Amino acid sequence: MSEPDALPLANQEIDLDAAFQSAINHHQAGRLSQAEMLYRVVLQWLPAHPDANHNLGVIAVQLGNPEQALPLFHAALTEQLGNGRFWISYIDALLRTQRLDEAGQWLAQGRQAGLAGPEVEQLAQRLDEAMLLRLASKKGRVRKPTKMGKNGSIPEIAEQQQLVALFNSGQLAQCEQSARHMIAHYPKHALGWKTLGAVLTQQGCNQEGLQAMRQASMLEPGDCELLSNMGVVLTQLAQYEEAEHCYRRALKIKPKLASTHAYLGDVLFLQQRYPQAENHCRKAIELDPEFAVAYHNLGSVLRASSRVMEAERTLRKALSLSWNYPAAHANLANALKDQSYLVEADKHLRIALEMQPHNRHIRSSLLFTGIYSHAMSASQLAEEHKAYGQMIAAQAGPHAPLLRNLPASPKRIGFVSADLFRHSVSYFVEPVWDGLREQGFVVLAYYNGKQYDDVSARLHRKCDVWREVAELSNDQLVAQIQADEVDVLIDLSGHTGGNRLPVFARQPAPLQITWLGHPATTGIPAIQWRITDHHAEPEGLTEHLNSEQLYRMPEVFCCYQPIASPEPARQLPHDESGVFTLGCFNNFAKVTPPVIECWGELLRQLPRARLLLEIHGAEEDAFADDIRLRFVAAGARPEQVDILPRRAGQQYVLYRQVDLALDPFPCCGGTTSCDSLWMGVPFVTLAGDSFVSRMGVTLLHNVGLAELIAQDVAGYQALVLALAKDLPRLRALREGLRERVQASPLMDGPRFARHFAQGLLQMWQARI
Repeated sequence: MSEPDALPLANQEIDLDAAFQSAINHHQAGRLSQAEMLYRVVLQWLPAHPDANHNLGVIAVQLGNPEQALPLFHAALTEQLGNGRFWISYIDALLRTQRLDEAGQWLAQGRQAGLAGPEVEQLAQRLDEAMLLRLASKKGRVRKPTKMGKNGSIPEIAEQQQLVALFNSGQLAQCEQSARHMIAHYPKHALGWKTLGAVLTQQGCNQEGLQAMRQASMLEPGDCELLSNMGVVLTQLAQYEEAEHCYRRALKIKPKLASTHAYLGDVLFLQQRYPQAENHCRKAIELDPEFAVAYHNLGSVLRASSRVMEAERTLRKALSLSWNYPAAHANLANALKDQSYLVEADKHLRIALEMQPHNRHIRSSLLFTGIYSHAMSASQLAEEHKAYGQMIAAQAGPHAPLLRNLPASPKRIGFVSADLFRHSVSYFVEPVWDGLREQGFVVLAYYNGKQYDDVSARLHRKCDVWREVAELSNDQLVAQIQADEVDVLIDLSGHTGGNRLPVFARQPAPLQITWLGHPATTGIPAIQWRITDHHAEPEGLTEHLNSEQLYRMPEVFCCYQPIASPEPARQLPHDESGVFTLGCFNNFAKVTPPVIECWGELLRQLPRARLLLEIHGAEEDAFADDIRLRFVAAGARPEQVDILPRRAGQQYVLYRQVDLALDPFPCCGGTTSCDSLWMGVPFVTLAGDSFVSRMGVTLLHNVGLAELIAQDVAGYQALVLALAKDLPRLRALREGLRERVQASPLMDGPRFARHFAQGLLQMWQARI
């Protein structure tokens, strides 16, 4: 009986096992076209069939098309990670297509998974040869070997090859030893220095590695790859200007290096020079349209430029080129979070964590995204935080030793933050610093940011010691804090960007506290206390959600200090416009699907009302339209939803258009709610079961507006509807609100600072 020669119709009964076996028979007999046809038949019915995908990829390689084989091999491998043949075929195709970095990564992963044998060693040898004297990680590469000089001042090629092979096989300790040996014998040859620099940076010793790279660059000033690699390390050390200089030197020599344009775009992005950064990222894409890193870096720039939907598309393109790209998954999650697509954002962060389970930055992003999400319970979120803390504690190792006798009461108070510039955190710490110094405390600031503006300068003057620590390693910062004899170390970041939680995990100070930056537990066992208050976290409600003990301030957990602002509207905006305006100027990530359902129903029941939103990224018409459609689906009419892009300088002005503000849930407003009250606009809040969902509760209690606290969604809607229909009552609530806020505990800086100091003493005494 002859084998089938034609592709069967989709509606015919097909014996897939027989079709697959027939394909194998054709394949083994060299009848590749017939085999290919039958493999495709199988995949038409079973798209994930691992062997059919693999064998079809083998045919593509046999026909000289390894590029076409890559997605087929990848599909087979991800379906059956335990199949060594699939690993070998995929790595082989990566080598054939000159995707050397990816080949090295997959080879390393395969070996970790138990991949071994003669074929694997042959792949490793091919990789060594292909990457000869080009160190494959983005931290270090070396070029083609030079021949032995007549004077014997250059190492032999075999010695150079052996050094590179040690690096590529991950034998870093032996590689470092060999590199130092080469430097000792050939100090004027760049290879030893380059390799040493790569090894040290791979081991996290960036400063020492950079010095070795500098020495190599002096010996080979025209080595573009080395200059680019130095730029990468300098970027990691937050030395952005020098990193930029290295990239520009490399591009002067070779202006068409796509990778260098992409990395230059990244360092310009980190300096907030977004138009220039975008230009270089696009140049990289022009030079290499398949370079995933360039799309990733461009996506970051676009997001920072308030083009979040374009950023999303660009980051998806990066992932289409390189799915195993954790940073691209994480940044796509950020773009999705900006659009309040939190479930998909969570999915991409978890994919990134599967690839890099010990990446603390990705895990912090997951936790911070979870803060906004309606889909994660408070208990689930707490467990995620505690898992993070255990991971960081294990990585940090033993606590730093206490090298001094402790005073009877704390004197030297250190604050660690990346936000000591024109940022909401600064508005809350300034009155505390003033009050602590007036009471005789020494205030030390450890600033982990790079921005320095007028607010930074003012804060600098308001502390006794100001240290800029962004370029310090964790070990160096631990040593500095100990040398400064800090008694109490206070984290102001939590899981927000620029945090130094691994430093806290080492416990460089005898008493460690978290406050302000993150509205939940840090999960770090070495942080003993978190500052809160009785309204936000009544006793018995949230203790199980925290790794820290809770210190409840007697009135409110923070002290608000507004920046220069206009006078509040002295009459209802409705009285002038005839339209009742609800408003929310919170981060749009907080406007979750349940919030949209709630507010959409309010607009349906208030057909002459409008909702005013200020949103990062709303410059894109498509994004604004997408948001508006979500509210329409919840019952609103399109014309009821006014969306404005977020603009500097609008922080207070827009409140003059708002009759009543709406607090989102489960993640309430913080600074935004304080701004609203300061501008004379009351808000309605929904009391939840965690700190993040009860910030509105404590703010309203402290300004005498507890009547605006709802216990459920129905109650929330009832409050809003009642106020919208009882304008005299709303006018009474607004009358003199700024003055009442100013006279409340929320804005009494000296009083709050006294309570804060008393709290430090009580926490100190509880410790000893």
